[in-house]
Amino acid sequence: MPEKKRPNVPRILPPHLFFLTAALMLGIGYWETGGFGVRYWPLGLTIFGIWMAAREKNRFVAAGTSFYPGEDAHKLITYGAYRFTRNPMYLGMVLGLIGLWPLTGGYWPVVPFVLFISIITIRFILPEERRLEELFGDEYRTYKSKVRRWL
Repeated sequence: MPEKKRPNVPRILPPHLFFLTAALMLGIGYWETGGFGVRYWPLGLTIFGIWMAAREKNRFVAAGTSFYPGEDAHKLITYGAYRFTRNPMYLGMVLGLIGLWPLTGGYWPVVPFVLFISIITIRFILPEERRLEELFGDEYRTYKSKVRRWL
């Protein structure tokens, strides 16, 4: 059975960018230092970030609304981690990358990390915020005034 086409959903989604960025960070770090660092303790932050992104995605699923960028949401989620950040799934990915960085032992892995944040903000967050404002109006504007984009 063919997969249902989602017309407004980009072909490359944030999780794809997350894994690509992680691979670039590790590859660039290895190229820069000739190996990986011995700082493994931040991997806990990576695990937490991935867990948080997945958990908050499941809030959309449980509420019966779309979590795909570009698709219309049917409900505004403002509970769970959404009380503290408007973008906990993206924040989870950023935390995951921050946890990987010390493993690289290098400085140059910051380049794909900064690119990831820039692409996520410009390509996904800003259009999503405009769309949510169109869909939910004052309800979203009130939420937006009370909760920060990142933290």
